Amino acid sequence: MLWTRDAARAAEIAARRENARYLPGVKIPNSVTVTADLELALRSEALVVAAPAQGVRALRDQVAPLLRAAHRLCSATKGLTPDDARRMSEVWADVMPAARVAVLSGPNISREIASGLPAPTVVASTDRDTALAFQALLGTPMFRAYTNDDVVGVELCGALKNVVALGAGAIDGMGYGVNAKAGFMTRGLAEIARYAWSCGADPLTCAGLAGFGDLIATCTSTHSRNRTVGEMLAKGASLADITIRLGGQVAEGIGTTEAIHALAAAKGIDMPIAAETYRVLFEGKPIREAMRGLMDRERGEELSGPLADVSRLLRVTGVTTGDDRPAA
Repeated sequence: MLWTRDAARAAEIAARRENARYLPGVKIPNSVTVTADLELALRSEALVVAAPAQGVRALRDQVAPLLRAAHRLCSATKGLTPDDARRMSEVWADVMPAARVAVLSGPNISREIASGLPAPTVVASTDRDTALAFQALLGTPMFRAYTNDDVVGVELCGALKNVVALGAGAIDGMGYGVNAKAGFMTRGLAEIARYAWSCGADPLTCAGLAGFGDLIATCTSTHSRNRTVGEMLAKGASLADITIRLGGQVAEGIGTTEAIHALAAAKGIDMPIAAETYRVLFEGKPIREAMRGLMDRERGEELSGPLADVSRLLRVTGVTTGDDRPAA
């Protein structure tokens, strides 16, 4: 069952068996019912939500009266609410038990997955049964799903890597080369780990598919909207023009930058990449000046904070458990 809020678009997709606006050329099997009837869609007990972050709260309010005890929900939205930077699992836990909510994240470029190319993903939930249920439901021979209980880390990695991808795209647009991009991505990952750690996440999640893996995919793929937005900004396009050129698609990194900039400042967390990205997007700072600002920052140690703590712990124990976490 595929639900879309627009009745005319649902009818078009059902007739053409194709979402010509977002995934042209990818055929939707005849076994899939396309509808704009939310009550009909919610007859299914397993729900997967892939709406943009800014629309999830309104969608939740529509869905809430129709929820039943048997429903489980998996959020595939990689973003934060724009006004208060809440994670998607938190939004859905307002109207259903948190144990019945999962999140999906990883190096998951939609065009590649829809084309049947191989990809891994992570299904995270605080409840093992919920994670296993969506792992079994969503996993295929070409879409390998792993489980994780670190919902906070998986969601924050999925959201914050979009901020880094904007800068990676700008580096491409300015022609700064592979060294600069690799360094920027690596320091971006350290920044993600710092923030995630402050929220109670496991920093090792940042080194996994939801962190490092997704960061690579989003910062390098030509199908990545966030990377493309950064590239267009570097080539002189305005944010207003870029929004039009996206044709209704959403680059989650823009809203996430605004949300995380305010939260990092309130928490006193050093996030220079997010701060400079915010200044470019919302204060009109030239991109090249922002990049120079990052290069001119005070020099320090590469590993610090949570990354250094994890490194020391691994060196001290010298042994890991079966799920790759440090042994007790």
